Amino acid sequence: MKNLEFRIPLIGSAISLFIGGLLLIGKVPSILTLGTMIVVVILVSLAFLITRYKNLVHVGGILGILAIISSATAPAHNEALLNFGKSLYITTLDLLMILGFYVFPIIYIYFWVFTIIRRKTIT
Repeated sequence: MKNLEFRIPLIGSAISLFIGGLLLIGKVPSILTLGTMIVVVILVSLAFLITRYKNLVHVGGILGILAIISSATAPAHNEALLNFGKSLYITTLDLLMILGFYVFPIIYIYFWVFTIIRRKTIT
């Protein structure tokens, strides 16, 4: 299986966002839940397409950067993090948010940057 190092963080983010989206049904506007599920489909699709289309690895890197920026600048995400530990529900959502928007994207970006560096030193 090629590009496994890229597939795992994409699937990890997708699972985290999917579970978080399910937990937020009825708590946030439906458009946000729908948007989350669309992102999940994109991430899963990308995880499988990068084995066939190698340039899609760069799309994943850009999406990882955008995920971090969008979460860090979202008032709702910042408010949720301030409430970390206040209830099991909020803490679970926060952990899923941290995994889906930070941990897995950072892992992906790490592999992406080192792949670019490795290619430049080889050529």
